[in-house]
Amino acid sequence: MIHDPGLQRRIHIAKTGSHSTVVWNPWAEKALKLGDMGDDGFRSMLCVESANALDDIVSVAAGKEHRLTTIISVERA
Repeated sequence: MIHDPGLQRRIHIAKTGSHSTVVWNPWAEKALKLGDMGDDGFRSMLCVESANALDDIVSVAAGKEHRLTTIISVERA
């Protein structure tokens, strides 16, 4: 859960098929290249992605599948 006291909310992230979470921010230089973000938008942006990375990597054989699902919900704090 992410507590956001500024906007008085809690952000819940539920996932299946994922054993890793990647948290990142593009920072100043890359943010300038994003058309939907202002020049200093990176200061208030945080990306949280479900993944299977490093020791949690998933190999999918030919003809098989792996499903990763993420549900993000928001509630008032």
